[in-house]
Amino acid sequence: MKFTAKSDIGKKRENNEDDFYVRKINNDFYLYIVADGMGGYECGEVASSIATSSISSFLEEKAQIINKADTQSIKAILKEAVNFANSEIYNLEKTDEKYKGMGTTVVLVSKVNNEVYYLSVGDSRIYYIDDNFEKIKQITEDDTYVNTLVKTNVINEDEALTHPQRHMLTKAIGVFKDVDFNVSTLRDKDGYLLLCTDGMTNMLSNEQILDVFKNEKFDKIAEALVKKANENGGNDNITVVVVKL
Repeated sequence: MKFTAKSDIGKKRENNEDDFYVRKINNDFYLYIVADGMGGYECGEVASSIATSSISSFLEEKAQIINKADTQSIKAILKEAVNFANSEIYNLEKTDEKYKGMGTTVVLVSKVNNEVYYLSVGDSRIYYIDDNFEKIKQITEDDTYVNTLVKTNVINEDEALTHPQRHMLTKAIGVFKDVDFNVSTLRDKDGYLLLCTDGMTNMLSNEQILDVFKNEKFDKIAEALVKKANENGGNDNITVVVVKL
């Protein structure tokens, strides 16, 4: 699985609270993680860094077990890794006032043998893009208050775009002692996956994302998406990981 990745502070922030991890752990195990921290100055970057390092180290240690495991066992191990990161951040948040309110979003993609697994907590996203760059679809669901309003038909999707509470999360890593989420498997075997923070999705439309994929060489896509998001305002940190299935 080829990948390209880029993280940028953006145009309006003083520090980058995003973090990412990309690695081929062995010939049959690939891992990609993007995290967007929150909780005030420096706390966000601590949370996102703990998330990526805790999840990746946990899974690296279990690589041999994962390579031999069945689908349900792999899903359970991925959940265990994220729950471990949740506990690490949650416990640290209780040790010092400066960490109060600390947490992070997480999106994760892992290919084990010939199966692709993915999960999401928060409002960072994973998109699937077909080989011909004709279709783009979000395959994760935003854990936000506004998305709950949309799902219950209180507001429509157009109203959600400008809702004053559109950035309010209903789930994040490290905020509560326990976090509930699902691990899914990808049906598509060809195409691309795009993991990104809301610093990109708030600045670019689906059409603009597809346009970058159509017009850039693969190893320049992440860089070009970040550049375009900055050109459109760069209101937040921007992190992008693009994976070729």
